[in-house]
Amino acid sequence: MSTTQKKSPALHEILAVEADAQGVANRIIPETIHTFKEKSTHFTASFRSLELFGEETDASKAAELAEAQELQMVSTVHDKLQYTLDQIGRYYDIVLQKETTNQHAVADVIAPDGTVIAEDLPATFLLGLETKLKTLRTVYEAIPTLAPGIEWQLDATQGKNVYRQKNPEVRAKTAKTFKHQVLVAPTDKHPAQIEKWEESITIGTYTKKSWSSMLTTSEKSDLLGRIDVLIQAVKQARQRANSVEVKQVTVAQSLFDFIHPNGF
Repeated sequence: MSTTQKKSPALHEILAVEADAQGVANRIIPETIHTFKEKSTHFTASFRSLELFGEETDASKAAELAEAQELQMVSTVHDKLQYTLDQIGRYYDIVLQKETTNQHAVADVIAPDGTVIAEDLPATFLLGLETKLKTLRTVYEAIPTLAPGIEWQLDATQGKNVYRQKNPEVRAKTAKTFKHQVLVAPTDKHPAQIEKWEESITIGTYTKKSWSSMLTTSEKSDLLGRIDVLIQAVKQARQRANSVEVKQVTVAQSLFDFIHPNGF
């Protein structure tokens, strides 16, 4: 007669319950300490009876019964400790299983076209890498681009990845001058009437040549697109790595057996 072996959970399933197990362990430790210190009467029981001297009567029996006191034991120290260790031990074993499985949880980062970008990266590294790449993307988002409306061309004479404005900017250099004309000729009795005005005349030209090492908008867009593809590939690799079966290892019982060599 064959039995079907229960399949081990995937790593991502263990990761999902780890926080809950940790929360339970973190809550039960102070609660147990409080019970041991402040509610020690939970672990004791007592019975007090009264026996009156003299002749036994109905009144004496009633008095003895009224004076009887019984304190029930809520739990034993060992039972309380066992319950606490069960919860803590579950958390210990989950962490051990996660860490042990993480040693084998690896995946390749693969681009959509099938190109293997990186091989056998651990799941824990992939998780951090995904966050790091998102931060790196903000650097690329801030890259300045060449001014629009201007024709740029690469200029190898200025170094690699340097652009030159194809058509230099030409601007006139002007100066102010005054002109006049006589409206009414002078006489021996009146001075001449003269009109004066100011004019700007071109005395030269400015020629401005510009270079820039900024990226073109298409270059920037391509880089951002490639980072987005990489982030997605890393996310998919992490998901594949976290799908590995959990290594069924335990440690809690061994630790507690050492603390309690004679058992509970």
